[in-house]
Amino acid sequence: MHDAWRNYENAPQEGAIICPSSAIPEGKARCVEVMSSNGSFPVIATRINGTIYCYVNACPHQYLPLNYRSDSIISSDGHRFLCSAHGAAFDIKTGDCLTGDCDKLDAIPVVEDLAGNLCIKHREP
Repeated sequence: MHDAWRNYENAPQEGAIICPSSAIPEGKARCVEVMSSNGSFPVIATRINGTIYCYVNACPHQYLPLNYRSDSIISSDGHRFLCSAHGAAFDIKTGDCLTGDCDKLDAIPVVEDLAGNLCIKHREP
């Protein structure tokens, strides 16, 4: 489902600020807790060749954060997120699970606002 991130009870509203765009490093993972009236929402983001990829920071197996046991969650080739709890691998650009039979990561659409913040994108009409 394209908007599966919205199904989380603690999902923030569209337009919520995740962090400054400049805080998303090239080739590194950035784990952030987005605070809203719904509570704390775990987000993971990275930048590859200038493009930001953003997902709910919850492995679909047990919904533990990908960085549950370690902050080293990007593969050495820079193309996969790795779950530190049990080793599942996910394509950074698509969120698809690459190891075994598991669901994909829930993508969060994002946009950079005029102030340089990474925000959850509003739904297209």
